[in-house]
Amino acid sequence: MTDEAKNLISYVADLREEDSIKLVKERLAAGEDPLKIVYDCQEGMRLVGERYSEGEYFIAGLIMAGEILRQVMELISPALKNSSQANKASGTVVLGTVKEDIHDLGKNIVKMLLSCHGFTVYDLGVDVPPDRFVEESAKLQPDIIGLSGLITASYDSMKQTIEILREETEKWPKKPYIIIGGSQIDEQVSHLVGTDYWVNEADAGVLLCKKLLTGEAF
Repeated sequence: MTDEAKNLISYVADLREEDSIKLVKERLAAGEDPLKIVYDCQEGMRLVGERYSEGEYFIAGLIMAGEILRQVMELISPALKNSSQANKASGTVVLGTVKEDIHDLGKNIVKMLLSCHGFTVYDLGVDVPPDRFVEESAKLQPDIIGLSGLITASYDSMKQTIEILREETEKWPKKPYIIIGGSQIDEQVSHLVGTDYWVNEADAGVLLCKKLLTGEAF
């Protein structure tokens, strides 16, 4: 790992807004792969989440981290669109944070990475009720439906959404894969809500989506 990568991870984790933005600008100006910058910011955000869980950071820290990430995404998005790694659309994804949850940092990172890897992503936003997932997915007929949730209160909503989607997609020409994601998601939660596919890191989510479309995830 380069010094620049270590520094950016540290700056984001320590909520050093000016230093983070300055270093991102410098790395972009130097022609670095924007995806590498995204991954470093993601690692910094993971550390922020750990510190929040351990009581070192509070809600204000999460808000600050979200603001840093928002500014970084604004800087990186044009570079991602022009990245040599951006391909023609290879699949369609409907993405949203489920009802009872308004967290969207992880979802937004996933959306950006999926777009860079050639996916067409339809973001339904946050606090999305089950019926809206069904309605929008029925219109778009996506390859993958991604349900995001951070807090435990979102798991019941995930379960309800998946149950309705399972029933509705029986009538569709092609059944979509359903993935749940969030930093607290694990195999136990996936069994609880009723899906085989789960991720707790953004880059792992992109890799899973790619494998599902090629049949490698079975």
